[in-house]
Amino acid sequence: MERSTYRNLLKTVLFTLLVIIMLLGILHVVNYKSTGGGGGFQRFYQEKSNSIDVMFFGSSHAHCTIDHGYLWDEYGMAGYTLSAGGQRLDSTYYFIKEALRTQTPRVIVVEMLGATGNEIQNTDTDVYRNALSMRWSDNSVEYMNYLADSMQMDKTGREELFTKIPIVHSRYRELEQSDFVDRIPFMAGYRGSYERAPIERPDVAGDKEILSLTEEKIPILQNIIDEAKAKGVEVVFFASPFRLSKEQQEQFNAVEEFAAAQNIPFINYNKLYDEIDLDFERDFRDSEHVNNYGAVKVTRHLSEFLKENYEIPDRRGEADYQLWEDNALYLSNKVLRHELEEATDVNAYLEYLAGDGKEKTILIALTGNYNALGEVYLEKLLQLGVTAEEYATGGVFLFRGGEREAFLSGKEYNRCFTTPGGEIHVESSVTTTEDGEEAQKLKLLINGQDYVMVENGVNIIVYEESIDQVIDAAGDDVYLGLELAHKEIMED
Repeated sequence: MERSTYRNLLKTVLFTLLVIIMLLGILHVVNYKSTGGGGGFQRFYQEKSNSIDVMFFGSSHAHCTIDHGYLWDEYGMAGYTLSAGGQRLDSTYYFIKEALRTQTPRVIVVEMLGATGNEIQNTDTDVYRNALSMRWSDNSVEYMNYLADSMQMDKTGREELFTKIPIVHSRYRELEQSDFVDRIPFMAGYRGSYERAPIERPDVAGDKEILSLTEEKIPILQNIIDEAKAKGVEVVFFASPFRLSKEQQEQFNAVEEFAAAQNIPFINYNKLYDEIDLDFERDFRDSEHVNNYGAVKVTRHLSEFLKENYEIPDRRGEADYQLWEDNALYLSNKVLRHELEEATDVNAYLEYLAGDGKEKTILIALTGNYNALGEVYLEKLLQLGVTAEEYATGGVFLFRGGEREAFLSGKEYNRCFTTPGGEIHVESSVTTTEDGEEAQKLKLLINGQDYVMVENGVNIIVYEESIDQVIDAAGDDVYLGLELAHKEIMED
């Protein structure tokens, strides 16, 4: 073969490799990052092999119910939920199969809503939520072939499924910063919610009737058990509490019968309302899902069951488990956020920061005509170490770990403070309006995001530097009284 032929062949190979690398990079950006409570395959694939001790699978009932912060703080369990909203039982099986390719947890806990209902009829939504975020592997190819067959896709549909073209066509116009940079890589599949929606208690807990599962679901349940046992992994089935129908309870009874025959535990929390002290006025975010209050109750009971029946190590303090420390801190800060957002009186808020909030990074800015009504903030700021003289000049105070680090006096300053995740940038300038009045322009930037809430009064930011989490941003406009307004914190 002539040298020119070798050269052309090499160029072709290099060009092909370059195209593949570019396509993989594009898919990484446009791919769905999380179809569950915050875990998702994108983050799951970043986990060190065989680092997860308990894995949870299923629909939104899984990722809305298992509080990984509680699992870690109380038991040191390294848990992870890999799920998708509305997930059907067949997809749950393939999620388990893919997860066990890189992880060998002590136990997998599988949520059983997918076992109820009628025959499985996959739709485009199931493809988008479940299949397209998997990496290419023997498992994903088998899964996509299964979906293509069950959905009777034509040649074009199959090609788009296998090349993941639908992702590009549907997402390139809606990309956000989080598609390029993962700000919360420690998410383990639970975010929680403090929304509250009282629901009527279902009157089916005592129903003993057994309604047969559809023929296709029993083999899937068996496949889940066989797949886990082949890897030496224990299996537990569970059903999250929700406003279920008589038919669903009777199908859960069928799951219970099947599980018993397979010597598999099945914990149906729709039969344990009183045992876990479930409150139907307080513990639900909607009729289908528990909120944080309900999730803790289920997680506590399930954790005790796992602790008593399986040898699951306590990983707290181990060097390789910082992810779970960070995740637990993130979730506990969300509890703090809820408490802070409940506060409407600015002075009660400041008093809290002077006490329990001291360990966080706190920015307090007295801005504009903050003293138009007199020294309304002074008494509580004194508790934080602000002096009367400093209060009179105004400016920005930075507190870190209970200590005051900086005071930028007046209305003109520009300074950056380095953090583990970037920087805090504080900037203020004064301009003169056409009618001769001074106007202050304030910026309180954390990694480029401005959290200023009011022009005249006090602005407050509560921040967790170690995991780059803005816990709360609030402001009181002195002309509107002493009622705080809170900024909606958008999460990735």
